[in-house]
Amino acid sequence: MKKLNDKLYAALLAGGGLLLLNGCGDDSNSSPAAKPEPGKISLFATDAPVDDVDAVKVTFSRIDLKPRDGDVIQIDLDAPVTIENLLELTGSTSQEIMGDVTVPSGEYNWIRLYVEGGFPDSTVTPEIGNETDLFIPGQQNGNSNGNPKSLKLTSGFTVAAGGESDFTIDFVLRKGLVKPANADYYLLRPALRLVDNQQVGAITGNVDGTVVNHPACAIYSGFGAVYLYEGDLVTAEQTPDDVYDPGIAAGSDEVDDSTTGPRPITTAEVKQREDGSYGYDIGFVSAGNYSVSYSCEAPNDAPESDDDIAFTETIAVNVVADATTNADFSEEPSEISGGAEADAGTGG
Repeated sequence: MKKLNDKLYAALLAGGGLLLLNGCGDDSNSSPAAKPEPGKISLFATDAPVDDVDAVKVTFSRIDLKPRDGDVIQIDLDAPVTIENLLELTGSTSQEIMGDVTVPSGEYNWIRLYVEGGFPDSTVTPEIGNETDLFIPGQQNGNSNGNPKSLKLTSGFTVAAGGESDFTIDFVLRKGLVKPANADYYLLRPALRLVDNQQVGAITGNVDGTVVNHPACAIYSGFGAVYLYEGDLVTAEQTPDDVYDPGIAAGSDEVDDSTTGPRPITTAEVKQREDGSYGYDIGFVSAGNYSVSYSCEAPNDAPESDDDIAFTETIAVNVVADATTNADFSEEPSEISGGAEADAGTGG
C-alpha cells in the first residue's frame, strides 16, 4: 500500500494546525517540543450476511481520512483492492483493505471508502439470476460528474502515536444492500460499523435443532439468524426489533438510524456445522454489554419496512476483549408472524 512521504506528512502537520507546546519559562529559554510522532493505520473488512444473494464483490480504489484538527488525507491505493465475496468474511474472518499506512497521530472524525462501481469491479450474484452491477448511490445514473463515489463512515477513531492502529469495518449488508424496485442493479449504502481490533471480542453459540427444525420455522428458507443489540434487553424488559431504515423507502442515499426501539447492530447467519449441529459466530464486537436474539423469520426482514418478525429467545452477554463469549439458544418458537407466504419475502 502507498505510504505518505515525509514531505506530505510535514504539509499535513502544517495545514492541520497541530500545535507544538513550548516549555515553561521566558521566550529566550523556551524551545519547541518535538514534532508529534506519527502512527500507522490498517483497515480490514468483514461482513454481516444478507439473504437471497450468493456473492457480493466490491473493489476499493482510495481511502480518505479526516483528522479532527486537520485537512483530509487522501490515500490512493497502489492498486485497487477487490474483495471477491463479502459474504465469505463472516464471524471473525476479515480481509485487509489498507495496511500499515503512516499518518499523523491523533483523533479522526471519519473515513471514506471509494468504490469502483459496476461490472466487473463491483457486482452482486443473486441466488436466482445472473451477476449484476453493484453501485454506490449515484453511480447507477452515470451522473458522478467525474467525481468517484464513496461510503462515509462517521465513527470517530484514534491513531496512536508511534504505534499501529488496526480497525475492522463491518459491512452490515442486511441493511446496506438494496435492490431498487424494477431495477437491474443493486445499491450499497453506508451501513457500516467501525471497531478497534485491539478492543474486540467475539460471540459464538449453538442453536438447538429443535428450534431450527420447529414446524413454525419450516416455511422459512435457511436456519434463521442471530441479531446483536447494544445493552441488556432482558433486564430492561425490552423487546428486540428488526432491521429497519426508513431512508430506503424515502429514496435517501444515507442510512437513517433515527428509528425507535432496539434495532440490531449487526446480524449473523445460523449455519449447519460439519457435525450436523447448528451455530453462529459474531466477530469484531467491541467490549461491553450486549444482547443476542434468535429468529427463524430473518428472510422476512426487509430493511425498507418495519417488519413484525418474532424472536424466540433473547440472551444478555458481556463481551470481553480478546475473548469469546458463548450464548446458546434452546427456546422453541411459540408462534410465527409471516404466515404461509413467508418464503416469498425478499430478505433484508
